[in-house]
Amino acid sequence: MKIKHKFRKFLVGSVAIMLFLAAFFTLTKNVHAVNTASVPKNIKYETVVAGLTNPLFLTHAGDGSDRLFIVQRGGQILIYKNAQLNETPFLDISGIINSSGGEQGLLGLAFDPNYETNGRFFVVYTITANNAIRLARFNVSSDPDIAETNGTTILTINKTNSFTNHNGGMIAFGPDGYLYMSVGDSGGGGDPEGNGQDKNTLFGKILRLDVSGAAYSIPPTNPFVGQTNVREEIWAYGLRNPWRLSFDRSNGDLYIGDVGQGDQEEVDFQDSSSAGGENYGWNILEGNLCYNTSSCSPPPGYVPPVAVYDHGPNDSIGCSVTGGYVYRGTNFPSLVGVYLYGDFCQGKIWGMTKNESDEWVSTLIADTDYYISSFGEDENREIYLTDYAEGKVLHLVEAATIQKSFLSAGTYDGYVLESSETSGTGFKMDTNGSSLPLGDNASNRQYRAILSFNTGALPDNAVIISAVVKIKQGQTVGTNPFDTHGLLLGDIKTGSFNGNQNLETADFSASATKNSVLRFTNNPVNNWFTRSLNASNLIYINRTGVTQFRLRFTLDDNNDLGADFLRIFSGNTASANRPRLIIQYFLP
Repeated sequence: MKIKHKFRKFLVGSVAIMLFLAAFFTLTKNVHAVNTASVPKNIKYETVVAGLTNPLFLTHAGDGSDRLFIVQRGGQILIYKNAQLNETPFLDISGIINSSGGEQGLLGLAFDPNYETNGRFFVVYTITANNAIRLARFNVSSDPDIAETNGTTILTINKTNSFTNHNGGMIAFGPDGYLYMSVGDSGGGGDPEGNGQDKNTLFGKILRLDVSGAAYSIPPTNPFVGQTNVREEIWAYGLRNPWRLSFDRSNGDLYIGDVGQGDQEEVDFQDSSSAGGENYGWNILEGNLCYNTSSCSPPPGYVPPVAVYDHGPNDSIGCSVTGGYVYRGTNFPSLVGVYLYGDFCQGKIWGMTKNESDEWVSTLIADTDYYISSFGEDENREIYLTDYAEGKVLHLVEAATIQKSFLSAGTYDGYVLESSETSGTGFKMDTNGSSLPLGDNASNRQYRAILSFNTGALPDNAVIISAVVKIKQGQTVGTNPFDTHGLLLGDIKTGSFNGNQNLETADFSASATKNSVLRFTNNPVNNWFTRSLNASNLIYINRTGVTQFRLRFTLDDNNDLGADFLRIFSGNTASANRPRLIIQYFLP
């Protein structure tokens, strides 16, 4: 990480908008993050605006002006248009909000679907009295870049405690024309008031409001209309601090990023056909983990998250999810349909899609240095993010991918033969052959081969997307070792085995950076064996010099006192047959 973890922890602990207290229970579960080829990683981040103060959100007015409206926690909404930031804020209500707590301030902004004709927009902010959360309506003035300063209060949600955190604050109009508003559980660690599961309070909920009139009304299709001891404004419940939510602009599906307690973060999903009423489990469950150990059975109406990730040791994976958007723009075709979300504390960005089995899978796209307080869309459905600490707005754009093929170097290729059966030490070596044996000889001693690729031509800042190793079969001697010796494995060394790129007998047993990063099976295509490195192993490709692979079969021998080995072409043969390492990368 380029930014020190201590600074991240300090910021989260003092002024982070998604501050939350440590968990009371130690719970463990693996991160639900699956690599999938359908999620591109070649994203780069172009700074659009800098010099902001605690930016929390950005959106557009939907009026054809192509303006970006940027929300600052301190109470200002700024306009970015014609490639520059307007000097005068669109709205400044810093005098009426309370931003003293790290999660307080001007939190949300949504423009009326008919803003182009009625000039109405809505904001959510916190006030001093009762640490309340307030939804208010404002109007644009005769100047399209300046709003009127007198707003109308639509809804005030008073707290009955002294907690300043867990305010939610996201507002967005759904495809049905109603306003959806996220409200946190009212604060404190572990939802001490039990608001998440209490339908007689607005805390810990997603609300659905009709704001087309002077005051808000309750849509008759809300799920709890007519029920007693239930707030009819509720659309969904069982949420801790749903900081950011969004609707897929293609089909109306709803995605919710709900900040976890201390162990697991979650993304919740609601299909566009939903009639509402979903219970997302808090505070009985935290993500997929049991939180309330006195009662950990899934509650009535429970809907599990579609993505979770653990915090990891010392929050090394993350600590506060920031919900994002499904990309529906036109500038990045391979990203279309991918839901992007991130983590505020560690700057990680994931892309989520459904696989062929209709299961949600998430792919880690990038590990950035940004404090991702929000994602946002412009009128063209392009996606941005706000960096809370650096005061920036960044545009997510496609980076051109580059493919480079490296041929193995005959000078350093070769094979080594162990000194005695299963000794694990080298005895004989050869660097001159045009082919390399892999398997065992008539004395049951194993052959291993070393392949060297000079990957130092890669730019130092290259972000490697994929790496494929291809080796060409020459002939098989005796029994095919794939039938008797198991898989052909490839260990990797960032640099050189035994610290020297020249072939040495010690290379036979020298330590690798990581073992078995390649696992070849007996399925050559046109005599070529091909294997890709897993995404987690791409970090071992050396950008400053040689990357070496040591090839070996799983078993030392088959104890038949016969020579059973495979020959592959080495770096001493014609280039058309030489082993190759094919790398795809991009420059951020």
